[in-house]
Amino acid sequence: MSMEQPPPPPPPPPPEPGGWRSASPANFSLGDSLSYGWNAYWKNVGPMLLIAVVVLAIQIAFSALGNATDSVALQVVLQLVGTLVSLLLTLGWLRVALEVTNGVKPELGDVFKANGYGPFILASILFYIGALIGFILLIIPGIIFIATFGFYGFVIAQRGDAVGVLESLQRSHELTRGHRWELFGMALVFLLVNIVGLLACIVGVIFTSGITLIAWAYLYRALSGDAVAAWE
Repeated sequence: MSMEQPPPPPPPPPPEPGGWRSASPANFSLGDSLSYGWNAYWKNVGPMLLIAVVVLAIQIAFSALGNATDSVALQVVLQLVGTLVSLLLTLGWLRVALEVTNGVKPELGDVFKANGYGPFILASILFYIGALIGFILLIIPGIIFIATFGFYGFVIAQRGDAVGVLESLQRSHELTRGHRWELFGMALVFLLVNIVGLLACIVGVIFTSGITLIAWAYLYRALSGDAVAAWE
């Protein structure tokens, strides 16, 4: 007679601050995304602000180091290292925003996790080359390219090393189909929000960038048909 122990229970779900709400394509709108970004950000303002300050300090440090040397070779090395670090931090920010939409309070260490870093570097290179070619071709193709493939970073932040470089771009292509001009218009509004934050004694952009980033994560979830944590 078998005396095997039953399998352990599954791990508990992530914390639910106020239950879940729909983020289906039916809720895909500028108002919904900004409202969600606003509420979710201020419920997590402490860790979000800490992460923003640390990231800004790192970027300023690399810039100061580059300006402090007269060696062209060293400046090139520092610029390369700074770019790689900036990509790591960008991926971390995307992961943090997705965690917020999943009901998880962000932590500083989350922004330095390297899961998916390799695919993100390669996908970013392809993305920026494609966008540059598009803008050279009378700008409009560049706008369409960015609106089509712009969610590749969220795909990698969500799935890590399990997703391939081309697969992340293809997934963004699928998600944005039928919504690309809407996304472009929303991007312009988010840009204006951050410009207002920049004009508000400069430091305001620290807050507005976090709000709009979470709003973008909400849009990604909406296009994916995922539910998001309610932070009302």
